[in-house]
Order: sequence, then C-alpha cells, then structure tokens
Amino acid sequence: MFSHPPDAKKANETLLRRGFLGCTPDKPALAFSLRTLEIYRQIHRVCPRFTINSLAKTLNHLHQLFYFSIYPLIITLTIVPRRAYLAEQITSAYDAYLEILRQVEQRVKSSLERGEDWDSQNVCPPCFYAVKDEPALKFSFLAALDGNNSLKLVDSTFRAGNPRFDNRKSTSFRWLTPTEVDLYKDEVKNAPKVNPPNPPDDDDTAWLNVNELNAEESTELAKCLNTCVERWKAAGPEARKKMFTLFAIAGIFISVCRHGHVLLICDMIRSGELMKYPLAIVAKLFEQYGADIGLGYDIMCVFYKTLLRSSLGRQTVRLRLRGVVPAFHGHAHNRGCQLSWHPMYVEGVGLEDFEECERTFCLSNNLASCTRLATPFHRQQQIDEHFHFHDQDKHAASGNFIFQNYRQAVEKISLNSIKLKALEEQLHTTSTDYEQDLLAKAQHLDALRTEPPAVRDFKNLDTLIIVGGATAPKIKAVRTRYRTTYSRLVLVEEELSRFEVEHGYTERWKDTDEEYKEALVMMSQRRYRRALDELERLVVQRLMELTKLSLSAYKLRDKIGKALKTRSTAIHQAVNIYNSAASMLTPPRETLNYARVIQTVSLAEFDVLRDTRNDIRQLPWTQPARREAALLYFGIKRAREEIVRLNVEIKRLITFMIDEHVDYYRAIAQNYITHPELTRELSTRWIYQTKINSSVVERLVKTSRLPGFSGNLFPGKRVGRDPTLAGGYPLPPWALYTLGLRQVIVEYEEDNDAAEIPRELDGVDSDLMVQFMENLDIVDVTDLA
Repeated sequence: MFSHPPDAKKANETLLRRGFLGCTPDKPALAFSLRTLEIYRQIHRVCPRFTINSLAKTLNHLHQLFYFSIYPLIITLTIVPRRAYLAEQITSAYDAYLEILRQVEQRVKSSLERGEDWDSQNVCPPCFYAVKDEPALKFSFLAALDGNNSLKLVDSTFRAGNPRFDNRKSTSFRWLTPTEVDLYKDEVKNAPKVNPPNPPDDDDTAWLNVNELNAEESTELAKCLNTCVERWKAAGPEARKKMFTLFAIAGIFISVCRHGHVLLICDMIRSGELMKYPLAIVAKLFEQYGADIGLGYDIMCVFYKTLLRSSLGRQTVRLRLRGVVPAFHGHAHNRGCQLSWHPMYVEGVGLEDFEECERTFCLSNNLASCTRLATPFHRQQQIDEHFHFHDQDKHAASGNFIFQNYRQAVEKISLNSIKLKALEEQLHTTSTDYEQDLLAKAQHLDALRTEPPAVRDFKNLDTLIIVGGATAPKIKAVRTRYRTTYSRLVLVEEELSRFEVEHGYTERWKDTDEEYKEALVMMSQRRYRRALDELERLVVQRLMELTKLSLSAYKLRDKIGKALKTRSTAIHQAVNIYNSAASMLTPPRETLNYARVIQTVSLAEFDVLRDTRNDIRQLPWTQPARREAALLYFGIKRAREEIVRLNVEIKRLITFMIDEHVDYYRAIAQNYITHPELTRELSTRWIYQTKINSSVVERLVKTSRLPGFSGNLFPGKRVGRDPTLAGGYPLPPWALYTLGLRQVIVEYEEDNDAAEIPRELDGVDSDLMVQFMENLDIVDVTDLA
C-alpha cells in the first residue's frame, strides 16, 4: 500500500518513488520493481539469449501463483497457468525503464559538459584521446569493417497478426540511417570503367596512379583481383548478393576499432554485403575522424578499387586512407594480393591482425534469438544496449589489451632476432645439387623403350610351355592379354592417324625427336600444375571449414566434421598424385607429405612450387631459409611499430582517466547543493569508474615492468582541452598510490599577470567535498583521501 505524496500527479510518480514502475502510463494495474528490471538488464548483458519472455516465465514460476480451496479436512491447491500477456506488460515497463536511463544519461552528460559528438570522438580513449607532443603515428587509429548475417529481422508480413505501429528510433551515435546508406547505392553501377584520372591538386600526390602501370603489371594486378573475386562471395557482382524475402533486414555492417569499440553500424536491408554499406561507413569515418585511417576489410583489395572510382575517390587519397586485408583472411588471397594488402607487409600497422570484427560478431551472434522476431525499434534497442555494455567491458579490458600486446611485441623482437642470427649462418652453407636430376631423366627414357609385359610373354610363349610348363589356362591368358593389347594399340594408331591428318603432320614423332621430348616435358608440367591446383583447392576448403567449425550451430558443426574427414582422404590422394607428378618433372620437384600440407598456414607456400617459363626456383627468395628470414624481419619491424603505438596509447589512456576524474569532481561540486539527486547519480558513477580505472592502471604498471618497456606512465595534456581545468583538484587514488603521481601548482600568464590556479571551485573546498560524500553514505571516504 502506497500513499500519494502531495506533489504527485500520476500513479507512476508514487510507484517510482517507492522503487516500482507500472506497465502502463496511466492507471497501472501491474508494476515491477526497478531492481527486477535492473537485474534483467545486467543478466541480458552477460547472457544476450535471455529474453523478456524468459523473464516473464521465470517470474511466473517464481511467485507460484495459486488459489486455496478449503473443504473440511481437505485443502485443494490450484496453480494458475502462465499468462502470455505478462511478457507484453514487462516489455512495456522495461522500455520505459530504459527511456528513463537514457534521460538520466543525457543529464549526466550535460552536467559533465559533454556535447552531442563527445561519444563518437571519445568512444575509445587509446585511439582518439590525442595528447600534445606525442610521437607521430603513420595511422591515427586502426579499425576494421565487416558484415554479419546473424542479426536478421523477419518481415512482419510473414508473421501472424497486424504489426503494431511504432515510429521510435534509436538515438545512438553509432547508427547510420538507410537514407545515409542509399546515397551510395549506385556507386558501383555508375563507376567509370576506366582507371581514375590523376588529381589536379598538388596535395593529392598520394593518389594510386593506376595509369602508370605498364601492360604486364596491369595484367598481373587484374589476375590477382580476379582470383580474390572468385574466392570471396562478398567481392562478387552486386546482382548475386540477394537475400530471402523472408527477412526485411539481412544483418548488420559495422566498423570496429582495434580495441573492440564499435564505431558505426548500419542495417543490410534485403540484400547481401553490397558495396554501398562499406562506402557509407568509410564516408562517415572520414566525416568524424578525418585523415590517416588504417582500415581492414576481408576484400579490401577489390573494395579499394571500387572506393577510388566512387565519389569518395579523391577524398580517400586526400585523407590518406590505407586499406589492409585481415591477417587470417589474407591467407586465402592471391600471393600478389598479400604482398600489397596483408598486415605483415603494411608499414605502420604494428601487430594488429584486423580481425576484431569477427570477435565482436562472436558475442553479438547470441542476440539473434532475441531480435529476429522483434519490432524494428526493439531490435535496435537491444543491439544498442549490447554494444553499450560491450564498450564498458572493452574499456575495463584496455589495460590487459595493452599489457598482452606489449609482451607479445617484446617477445617477438627477442625471439626473432635469435632466429635471424641462426638463419644467417645457415644461408651461407646452403647449396643446390642437380646431379641426380640427370639420372632421373635417363631412367625415364629407358622406361619408355621397354616392351609391354603382354608382348614379351607372347614372344616367349614356347619357352613358357616347354621350360615353364605353362598349362592351358595360363596359355589362354597370355594370348588374351596380347590380343587385347594389340586391339588397344590399333585404336591408338587410328586416333593418332586421324589427329595427324587433321593437323597436317606428315611424319610421326620419335622418342629421339626434340619435339617429342618437349611435348613430354609440357605434359609433365601440365600434370604437375593440375595436381598442385587440386591440392591447393582442398586445403583452402579445409581452412575455411575449420573457421566455421568453432562458430556454427551443432548440426552444422557435425556436418562440417564429416566433411573434414572426407576432405582428409581427398587430401591424402591429392598429395600422392602431386608427388607422382612432381617426380616426373625434369628436374624432379620436392615431394610433400600429409603432415606438412595440414600444417600449412599460408597458401602462398603453394605458389612457390609452381613451375613457370622462368625458373623461379633458382631465385634467392625461393629458398625456404630466406623466406623465413624475411618473415622474421617483418615480424620484428611490425613489433617495433606496435611498441611505439602502445606507448602513445598508454599516455592517452592515463590522460583520459585523469581528465574524467576531474570532470566528475567539477560536476559534483557544481550540483551537490542545487541538484542532490543528480549529484548522487554522478557520485555513484564516479566511484564505480574509479574502481574500473584502478584495475586498468594496475595492468599498465605491470606493463611498465616488462623487459624492453620504453614508454612512461605520466599523463599528458589533451589536445583542445582547457589547461586550467587540470589544476586545483585532487588526483584519483590510483594516481596517487598506484602510479605514485604528485600534484604541483602551475602558474599561467594571462594579460602579463601570473595567476595561481585556485584550489577551490565556486567556494567549495576539498574538505567540504569529502564531508558531503560521507553524508551520501555511498562511498568509503578513505578511497578519496
């Protein structure tokens, strides 16, 4: 029983003050506690499969709704069945609860003096919170983009009942509207078929001048792109990227920074992964973040060509966008494509693999069961909530991200340097000997002159009868083999004669003729190349199926597992065929075994085996030791770049956390008298964020103790931030006790007069602030000492 306060005008006002929220705006008949709604919100955070309907069933069973019927000496208990409408009522209450939280979030941002674009500009502090006098990085930040088909939405026409009108839209900074995406729907169709012209401006010197390529280079580039188009569905023609009419939305297309923060999202509407989605994402990235972006995409080799020919072409060059193919996906690209796009060979990317989209989708896929049959608004709302929590988790893990990457970079530099020294000694002692090739060639010619066994046995038939005692069945078998061999010989003679007449040959080749020898070599090479192509195809399929094996549903995993067993048998046979074909070449090629093929990580290793008009096997780079040395060298180079970037990110992260502490301190001091409710909310968030930042700093301190650490744990000054905001406020506890920082008073000259920054804000000193926090009874004052 609740009594209405004098100033309450609605029933929900009274309920909210008592910790409950009604399921309707006026005259609610059923209410849910705010604690229940918050518990569901947090459970849904860690278990996205837990739906509102599941919560309604849980509450129904938890309360055990029943009636008692008392009869003399008999008690009858009747359980009320589950009511389906309860799920709709709790959905309405939960929507209102989330809207309240969004309004509270807006008031908090306003008190912290954060504008509308603050979230997009500071979603990832290590990437975007630039400080003064930091080392110059080749790329301002590294990100990846990709599409995913899990978060589909079934069209309302395929569901029972009439769709409820709901024109609410998401207010998240991440979403791109369909209108923004459709601006680029005709870019591929209207793109010029010729190479893009050179820009007239001198500033656009970084333009990829395709016209300067000679004919041979252009052909080679086209072959590389065609190979990638054949292997990747997303790189195929736009007309093939269709979706079943059952789904109104086919999935989402996102952009993610290297730390896992989702930057932008757009819906893929009734289509596959069309080029308009990445084009719209890139345009928005240009608008929000400017120049020097390192961007990874599965089909970047093809997409970058489309990007240059689109309306964003000149902007792409002017802002120096650099495309990269993710590390794992790059293994299935053409070798020539890898040399241009694989992160191993791209300067400035460090050890980033650009596969963060796959990790993000691995978590968001669990939302599919909740959103596939939801309304468009509820689908977007759940996706917003998921990625909001995802951002918080990634910030809490940012210290560990930096620690693990720093340790990996230091270890790679150390281990690769040792391996390089060992390979240097090996390269000086390696030699090649082809003497056995001459013997193999002679044995091959002798085998061609040998008579077939059937002819030899027929000529020696009398000897077999007299000396060997051959019986009638054996004599009959010898004559039959001779007759059938002669018949096959006649057929071959007829085919050869017909071929000679059709192609104008006047004399048949002999095994001593040069033309005959060249034809044998050509046939051997053709057989070898076909065997190698088949082996490569099987290994590509195996790599792709292995990636699906850990991400798919049980039935699909079972099907893929059976396919892998069949694939293993096929690979065994392909290896045997390859070894047979390789041994017939002159000189014979190196044979393979099943274990070596299965352990192959990069398909580029197969390209080295190919036989071309120019014998590339004699070139220095084809030697395994030299190729391994090149990989070790590039690994060391990328590791050193990673250390430089991590040093910058450490300073940015510490600066952000201290500035955030100051912002909360100022906001609390300004509102604790006039807006006590807002102050309490700010204080709760401040304390929680301080705990999170403390755990982050502990990992940064552990990073600083790694051997080879070259950075520092001192904060910097944010670019564009008012410097006077940094003074007069106590440092957070983790800065004092974990980092060991100390505050100093800095004087700024203004109108030639030196003025010391006051330690008080609006007449509120630090002691009074601590007393206020103590009165709130939500914080241990010793934590703020």
